Amino acid sequence: MIKPKKPALTPEDLLILDKAMRGVKPLRHTKTALSPKTLLTPAQKIKIAKIPDEPVFEFSHDEHLPTVTSDEMLEFARSGIQHKKLRKLRRGQYNMDATLDLHGKTVVKARESLSQFLLECKLRGLRYVLIIHGKGRSIHQPILKNKLNHWLRQTEQVLAFCSAAPKDGKSGAVYVLLRRTSR
Repeated sequence: MIKPKKPALTPEDLLILDKAMRGVKPLRHTKTALSPKTLLTPAQKIKIAKIPDEPVFEFSHDEHLPTVTSDEMLEFARSGIQHKKLRKLRRGQYNMDATLDLHGKTVVKARESLSQFLLECKLRGLRYVLIIHGKGRSIHQPILKNKLNHWLRQTEQVLAFCSAAPKDGKSGAVYVLLRRTSR
């Protein structure tokens, strides 16, 4: 695909641009991205140091679960969740505190990533998260979507989850409401 050429700036446009940019100083670029670990408080760093390397959340390997299709919407809520809160979650009206992208990972890697992610969310006191699982390429069923549906239901930390709004991935992602952690 050939991109159309941008029209050249006229001398008048250049004067306007020069006038607008006077006094502007370029930002210093530090080519280092902030690591999520640098955003932790000292107390959280101590807690993380005590975390064993193996996953803390254990998920059963029950293969006899009902499956969902790639376009099917997921929804789960523990008893006691307010309908208004669930409706807002469904509509994507909460600001997501964190995002996990499992898209393209193997089942083993996805399980490890989810376990670590949920632990970090718990330590940081995060409540609203987005997990992207993708729609799957399998002819029969979306593997990660089905696994995630099962794993999240097993985790006591998860109060509710539902498929995301179209802007966030629709049936290829879920919004998750996590239990409030005691400080």
